[in-house]
Amino acid sequence: MTPDDSRRRSVSLPDEPIDAGEDNPRDDLGRRMGRDARRVSRGELSEREFYEKYHDEVVEQFGFDHRPGGERE
Repeated sequence: MTPDDSRRRSVSLPDEPIDAGEDNPRDDLGRRMGRDARRVSRGELSEREFYEKYHDEVVEQFGFDHRPGGERE
């Protein structure tokens, strides 16, 4: 056993998302963006479509959209 092994602990994560007790629009936006980011990685959605789909919500939530491709002319 090395010194680093003694600090390692087993962590079990819940199968279901943890409910923070209240609905947070940012959490919902993050979940939807995450789901669609996976679609982009599989080629089911283009990056341009992704940025266009979420631009207005990102600006509404954060006041700006500095994501690559998020700026609109």
